[in-house]
Amino acid sequence: MGQNRSLRIGLDGDVLGRRRTGDESYLVSLMRGLHGIDNDNEYVVYVRDAEAVANLFPELSRFGFENVRPRSIWLRYAMGLPWLLRRRPVDLLHVQYFIPPMTPCPTVLTIHDLSFVVHPEFFSRRDRLLLQRLVPRSIKRADRIITDMDVTKQDMVRIYDVDPERIEVIPLAADPRYGPLDRGRCRESVAKSFGIDGPFVLYVGTFQPRKNVEPLIRGYTLMREGSDLSHKLVLVGKPKHQYESVFEAIETSPFRDDIILTGFVEDDDLPVLYNAADVFVFPTLFEGFGLPVVEAMACGTPVITTNVSCLPDVSGEAAMLVDPNDPEAFATAMTNVLSDEAVARQMTERGFARAAGYSWERTARETVAVYRKVINASNGASGFGKG
Repeated sequence: MGQNRSLRIGLDGDVLGRRRTGDESYLVSLMRGLHGIDNDNEYVVYVRDAEAVANLFPELSRFGFENVRPRSIWLRYAMGLPWLLRRRPVDLLHVQYFIPPMTPCPTVLTIHDLSFVVHPEFFSRRDRLLLQRLVPRSIKRADRIITDMDVTKQDMVRIYDVDPERIEVIPLAADPRYGPLDRGRCRESVAKSFGIDGPFVLYVGTFQPRKNVEPLIRGYTLMREGSDLSHKLVLVGKPKHQYESVFEAIETSPFRDDIILTGFVEDDDLPVLYNAADVFVFPTLFEGFGLPVVEAMACGTPVITTNVSCLPDVSGEAAMLVDPNDPEAFATAMTNVLSDEAVARQMTERGFARAAGYSWERTARETVAVYRKVINASNGASGFGKG
């Protein structure tokens, strides 16, 4: 088989339409990136409701969507998807985290992070046991592994003794919808849609221990107590696991009436919220990439994030970095950005430049190159064996 022949690529789309935040955002942006740069290969996406999912992406004219039965996630992975792959073969299957058993074709596995190993305390017992059991097996079986940043690659090499030649580091990017908009109009839209009047600090993400929202809330309280700033704190996202401390911190804050919970927000509303905010704060303890940081920078919003995990590498010199366990550090950083227009303006300019260094076109092209590498290796042309 020639290196340039057309390929039939399968993508596991179980997360599509289920509001699973990071994993879903990755797949949606990758699909759009692939559609924009790849006119040669055919893509089929395996989902629970093909008609409903296809209606979400009418622009992806070269993508097909196929139902996988039964709908139960366990039976779907154990029997439904392998059966469908045998009935209608593909050249390669690309999945996130889990490779179904008895998959009859080469596989590419994307793993965004190993937080379930590095910080098991952030997970429920059920999720922790599931991930620790299935992910190592998938890593061993994968023909090639993609991860977002070098820190996760090093984790895989250290924890699972993976041959580093099997791991490709391909950074993510902000979706093209994230960019500078008219700030005044965005604030009017936010006031109308969410009832948020006046300036505000923004957080986007789930409420769980890894996201570390509680120190941000306490830092916000310290900022309000120690300054004349009257900004609200807008928390965008939904509770996930062990979220109770977030609501306890809100209830004990004397400024709780200025802390606004929006719940889950549709993707199309996020660029408006980023543009309307005076500063974006991402207090996370551990990330595979930290995509909201790049999204906020692409919108021109100054970013404060933490000095741990991959965040310094992702943000470069564009963000203000703080100790994730120090509420006073958050308070000081927010006060500095919100009180000094020159600082905010410089952070905006650096953020634009940093975000421009990432693109889904690049991510898609490098991903297709991995597909080709795996196919060539499976046909005996070249490539590395599994470790």
